[in-house]
Amino acid sequence: MPASDGATRPSGPLPPPPSGRVVALGEALLRLTTPGQDRLEQAAGLYIGVGGAELNALIGLAQLGYATRFVTRLPDNPLGRRVAMHTSAFGVDVLADWEAGGRLGLYFVEPGVPPRPTEVHYDRAGSAAAGLAPGRIDWASALGDAICLHGTGITCALGADPEATVLEAYAAARERGVTTSFDVNHRSRLWTAEAAVAAYRRVLPLADVVFASPQDLALVLGREGEPEALAGGLRTEFGARVVVVKRNLAADAGRVAVAVTAVDGSGAVAGEAAVAEPVDPFGGGDASAAGFLAAHLAGAGLREAADIAARACAHMHTIPGDSWVVRPGELTAGADGRRILR
Repeated sequence: MPASDGATRPSGPLPPPPSGRVVALGEALLRLTTPGQDRLEQAAGLYIGVGGAELNALIGLAQLGYATRFVTRLPDNPLGRRVAMHTSAFGVDVLADWEAGGRLGLYFVEPGVPPRPTEVHYDRAGSAAAGLAPGRIDWASALGDAICLHGTGITCALGADPEATVLEAYAAARERGVTTSFDVNHRSRLWTAEAAVAAYRRVLPLADVVFASPQDLALVLGREGEPEALAGGLRTEFGARVVVVKRNLAADAGRVAVAVTAVDGSGAVAGEAAVAEPVDPFGGGDASAAGFLAAHLAGAGLREAADIAARACAHMHTIPGDSWVVRPGELTAGADGRRILR
């Protein structure tokens, strides 16, 4: 497992991380997955893991040598402590507002194969994280050594108070000159499109780096178009420094090609696509965000950051569960996954 002190270590093609910490605000949940391709109605058991978009991204950044901190709200019970132990085991500092008698959110995964899609079923209403509220987090302390604050639209979906907490965190980061990163990460099963767009449009003016899928861009802007053009429109409208767009493209024989494009004031920069044979579709976007931020915060150019983001997503697709475990050199261009290393 990675060192818990955030010390710089070799990370393949990446430049060394700068000093300081990447902080994220969000909810962690237990992931309960049916074995094989069982449906919940027939499953005799469930695999237990921990997931959550913001935490997943921090774990990826910790793997790549960054010091990280997860700001969250957890129930003071065995399930909340399991999340805290999982987070700490990956070298991520935990800053939790503990709720006595609270509950941890759950999500159930039914892995599918074509023509049946993989499905997620949420059981997170009334979770401890839904009790996030302005004034509960000491942002001067949480962001004291921060170089970047990362968040996603998923936290905004938990309710008015969690969204207000997101806005509070981003305002505090902006006041301190901390780079702000926001992944739209729309979840249609959590809220209506109308409520989601209204919330995203309140947060986006506070974000320096924005991650969005082509579908996210179309939703926020209310129009269809080429992803690069939509990303440029979103950047112009909301003032982001850079907008990062990830696409999964069909390859062959069950493989997927991941393509990442970064758009700044000079135009669109497309990275090299990375191909994977997926074993688990979860966490790829979070790993991609981690890869991009790891390169971008260290001063790499947009093309290099886009390349790393695509390779990170493809690599994550080969690992079961939500937590990305990557070893030095595995993100190097041209790495041959068909070899046996012995």
